[in-house]
Amino acid sequence: MLKDRLIDYTESIVKRATYTINGKVKEGTIGKIIKDTDNITFYLYIDDNEQGKIINAKLYDVNGDLLESKDYNTPKDTLATATIGIRITIKRE
Repeated sequence: MLKDRLIDYTESIVKRATYTINGKVKEGTIGKIIKDTDNITFYLYIDDNEQGKIINAKLYDVNGDLLESKDYNTPKDTLATATIGIRITIKRE
């Protein structure tokens, strides 16, 4: 079905992620990617050494173009690994 192909295509073009913590943009690591019927969720791992407030995360395509942006208000300290997710929903109406 078209929706499945769109979810697969979305996964194939996302190549880079960033997050903003304490006003500074950092490179994120795309970890786990979970696909289901209507969604694809990209999980970004935040560097263990970072601490502060995560306020934004972004996904970019193979050309460096912004695909998706999500705002957060998530505290992060150096005592725990943090993972944040960006979910993209593809729904037929």
